[in-house]
Amino acid sequence: MASSVQSSTSSSSSQRTASAWSPLGGERFYAMARWLMIMLLGAVTQFLSNGNLWPITTNLEPLTLIFLLYAGFALIMTVLTFIPAVAGFVSLSYLFDLAFISLMAFVGGERIVIFFPLYLLPLTYAAIRQPLHIGVLSGALAAVAYMAAFIGWRRLIAPEALMTMLDYVALGLRGLTLAIVPWVTGNLAERQSETNRQRVIQAQQDAERALQEAHAYRDQMRSLYQVALTLGATADYRQVLETLLRESRKIVPYRAGVVLLSSGQPNELYVAFGSNLAPGDLNRSFQMDTGLAAALRATTPQMITSFAQFPALQQIGALRDCTSAALIPLQVGMRAYGLFVVATDQMLRSDQVEMLTALANYAIVALHNAQLIYDLKEEREKLLSREEEVRHQLARDLHDGPAQSMAVITMKAEFIKRLLERDPAQALVELDELSTIAKRTNYEVRTMLFELRPLMLETQGLKVTLEQYLDRLRAKAGDTSIILEAGDIDQLRLGSKVEGALFNMIQESVTNAIKHAKAAHIWVRLRRFNNQMLEVVIEDDGVGFDKMAVLRSYERRGSLGLLNIDERARLVGGRAEIDSTPGKGTRITIFVPIEQ
Repeated sequence: MASSVQSSTSSSSSQRTASAWSPLGGERFYAMARWLMIMLLGAVTQFLSNGNLWPITTNLEPLTLIFLLYAGFALIMTVLTFIPAVAGFVSLSYLFDLAFISLMAFVGGERIVIFFPLYLLPLTYAAIRQPLHIGVLSGALAAVAYMAAFIGWRRLIAPEALMTMLDYVALGLRGLTLAIVPWVTGNLAERQSETNRQRVIQAQQDAERALQEAHAYRDQMRSLYQVALTLGATADYRQVLETLLRESRKIVPYRAGVVLLSSGQPNELYVAFGSNLAPGDLNRSFQMDTGLAAALRATTPQMITSFAQFPALQQIGALRDCTSAALIPLQVGMRAYGLFVVATDQMLRSDQVEMLTALANYAIVALHNAQLIYDLKEEREKLLSREEEVRHQLARDLHDGPAQSMAVITMKAEFIKRLLERDPAQALVELDELSTIAKRTNYEVRTMLFELRPLMLETQGLKVTLEQYLDRLRAKAGDTSIILEAGDIDQLRLGSKVEGALFNMIQESVTNAIKHAKAAHIWVRLRRFNNQMLEVVIEDDGVGFDKMAVLRSYERRGSLGLLNIDERARLVGGRAEIDSTPGKGTRITIFVPIEQ
């Protein structure tokens, strides 16, 4: 502790010493410049007096004596520069400089012009360090002193030297120069000081603005963090949307906020949630126009200043009187859920849009997670139901096909054994028929195994497997023509799970088309899409069906199996679309990811 106190005392003492002996602003620089001028004066004095400055004798010339007195004065001023108590006197020392220079000019003889430039140093100092009027007054005094020294020497010391009109003009110009130097220099210094002052003020304002922006950014990050915690803890989509609108208002004081989600109908959105909505806006549904469709497909927010290109949005009463809005797509991967519309009375800044987008991304992830939880529960129930259905279907297929064939084979074998004793020739005929039944049964069993999980898929790939599978189906399709257009998909890597799921989706689509479509043609097309996805299209020219009617009938949806294709595609990271119109056939489009 003692050492700490001693250290503190020593530090305080050194600080006081440094403060006491610290030089006063520009006085140190002026003192250095004065010594440079004195060295120059020493050379001039020695030249004009034709003698040595050292050692000092009793018969010194006036010019030498004044120079030595000036050097002593400069030494005293240099020492006083380090004493704050006499700062006021030191700041006026330039007046003594002017006096000494004037005295030396007076006794300098005919070379008086040599001393004229020496006035510039103290006058410049006065212009910079003193108020403008003091500097101007100092310039006037210097001009009077210089001209008095010049005229006084001519009148008192060298009266025989006559002055011409040109001498008076030259003297007047030099005096005028000394008079205006402080005025010009002072004005320039004041303007430069004002410029620097404005720069300092601007820098302070910029620093304050940056600090405010930093605080605002910190608050926004804290808000996003709180939103992430809140949204991560809920699986209720309504609470997710409510949190999105509430926290968005903290970032942007919007006039109206609207969340538009897909209604499940083709190209249709509805108002799922909103803030400051007009009566009748909530749950309002409408068809997407071209502008909304483009905004929904976009990957970045879109700023609009006119709703003329978005007639669908004009149906929402809360948006009609707004002058601008940000359309933020709610997307996860390839799935678009809808749009987040933030309407304001003035254009949003880019940083505000970025914060709203970040907030919307948090919300859509929470919304997506809630949807995944719901889909997972629903998918589990469907998988259990589907598993039971497959078991029953497999049991029926085995009973109607191979089981009956095996029973026939067994009866035929017993009949042939008895027939061999009575009619061997007929027994040979029966053996041929038995062989045909056995071959057909073997084909049926292999076909069933192929449909369940073709081993060829793992050894020879998707294209060859589809070719052989469709060849088998053509025998059952009757008059329906099945066309495969696989292109150059042999080099694509899909992964075993994706290939298996895709084969099952194609199998179910083609089988349903054969059973229900009554089509003359069925096309199966595979092609690379965007170098990241494989696009598969199963299309027929059959009778088609009413998709919306099927959606409203779970029993019929289960029997068709087509509407489960999208769920299967999403399980492997893809998606599927089903388009069908009565009398115009059916088109199923499946996208699955390609391994990079």
